[in-house]
Amino acid sequence: MSDDTPTPDPAVEKPEPSLVRLKVIGLLIFVVWLPFDLWSKSYMQEKLGLVYGESRSQHDIDVIPGFLAWQGTWNPGVTFGLAPGKTHLILALTSLATVGLIIWFIGTRLRSRSLHVGLALILSGAIGNLWDRWHWGMVRDFILVYIGDLKDPTWTWPNFTVADAGIVVGVGLVLWDALFGLGAKEAKRKADLRKAQREAAAS
Repeated sequence: MSDDTPTPDPAVEKPEPSLVRLKVIGLLIFVVWLPFDLWSKSYMQEKLGLVYGESRSQHDIDVIPGFLAWQGTWNPGVTFGLAPGKTHLILALTSLATVGLIIWFIGTRLRSRSLHVGLALILSGAIGNLWDRWHWGMVRDFILVYIGDLKDPTWTWPNFTVADAGIVVGVGLVLWDALFGLGAKEAKRKADLRKAQREAAAS
């Protein structure tokens, strides 16, 4: 007796998720990541004794000796301490970028998980740091990655926050989508369509 059960075709792609579902997933990430970032900054500011006007916190906490610590600092620049001292310019550019990201997130019709998750993470981090700059004029950093002794490390990465981590991961996801994901496929499809249109017009 033959088995008439159809064999799944591995070449058939899985159906893409709905746009509404992707928007909801992105929104959920946003409403979790942004409050967590703001709470972690306030909690660490109090716990570490980070006083406005002082360069460093009164206390450090060695989480993983030789590698990871909580150390409060004030960051007058952007992510990882870049462009210090340009508060007004950073505020203006960050505000414009945030508006652009919101429009992008709402308006994109691309059914890509990595794009929506990435944009949600970038937005959460951007708004979290933007709030700090409006309120303090600087961002409260507290995550320190280092090598060696905490009191005299041989190497340190600039202090950062949960917001910065979200921005970096989000940018990575958006770039991945643009280079290898649905964004790259959509760009190729449009390029092929334009090529076909030019060839049809020339014939």
